[in-house]
Amino acid sequence: MEISTETGDARSATLMVHLLGRCNLRCQHCYMEGAPSRRERLPLDLVLGAIGECRALGIATLYLTGGEPLLYPGFENVLETASEDSELAITVCTNATVVKAKHVSLLKNANARVNISVDGNQNFHDLFRGLAGAFKATERGLQQLVKAAVPVTVVSTISRANLHMLADMVEWAANAGAIQFRAQPLLNLGRGRTIPDQRLNQSEMNHLLLQLTDLANRYRPRGLKCNVVGASRSFLRKHPCGAYVCNGAGCHRRVAQEIKKVVIREDGTILPEITNLNHAFAIGTLFDGPLSTLVARYFEEGYRRFDQLCRSTYAEVLPSWDSEFIPWDQIVAERSQAWKPPATLAEDIVASCGACAPQPQRPPGVGQDCTRCPVSVDDQSITVA
Repeated sequence: MEISTETGDARSATLMVHLLGRCNLRCQHCYMEGAPSRRERLPLDLVLGAIGECRALGIATLYLTGGEPLLYPGFENVLETASEDSELAITVCTNATVVKAKHVSLLKNANARVNISVDGNQNFHDLFRGLAGAFKATERGLQQLVKAAVPVTVVSTISRANLHMLADMVEWAANAGAIQFRAQPLLNLGRGRTIPDQRLNQSEMNHLLLQLTDLANRYRPRGLKCNVVGASRSFLRKHPCGAYVCNGAGCHRRVAQEIKKVVIREDGTILPEITNLNHAFAIGTLFDGPLSTLVARYFEEGYRRFDQLCRSTYAEVLPSWDSEFIPWDQIVAERSQAWKPPATLAEDIVASCGACAPQPQRPPGVGQDCTRCPVSVDDQSITVA
């Protein structure tokens, strides 16, 4: 059984595993609320079991994160098991402060990519991350990885406090040897909720997009790509599947139900699509049985409720949203906390995309062709031209 099958792709889904809640930093914005005091940790055998099901479930991409994944006692075993699947693309998300030679060797041998979080110059980064010397430690870790030819993406959380540093951060990423710079606007999730005054307003968001477009053009010849983590309003209007609401025989994906990303949280909770989703929408827990069994059961018993949440959110939010940038996962996560199914809800969203909208005149199981959604690897990124 496959989680998601797109036309022409045998494997297209993503598995994101939060190995533990513990982190050596306590960042002001952390959506996972990682901290040195956190003790949640996934059992190694269950993690290896879930990774072993990736092929059967149609999972093509694996993200290993935390907390700080390099602090996970079984990290070497996890990476070695994942690398046995030659078709599985592996990305490790880390603050890189604890990178050692053994980690570099493991990541290199696994053909893994690494996402490293850096949020500004040394003074700002250390303050934001809650540890003096964090920036220098991250820089040392990044340099080791780049020297070993491990592909590195720098991810920066952008707030009002560091928006003016954007050009300097991109320059630093390029000089450091990163292949990509990703701007993540501060979200209203996790500890980010404690600094709401630091979230970008619409004018500042527009400035970010315009400036990053210029920077992308400037640094492309140097081999650095730039993008923004989030969803594009025009993209979601054209392809509602990007908002998790375009399913059925009429969709170009040609599936009645789908989960494009499975998230395993540090306490074992398994969620569809969205890391900070209310656990009431969970697929189950890693302790309940094999991942494939839980996914199959979810499609039969629990998927409809999640589908209704996404469809009702799409119908209410998209028509009135006036910005090109939409923090879609944040919106759905927030609404999931107190969501109740509406008294009546149409089975299908009426979308403007004729290719993605249901086509009842077509035979069951046949979808109208349309251009495959041109999103980046995590399905949530606006690529800046």
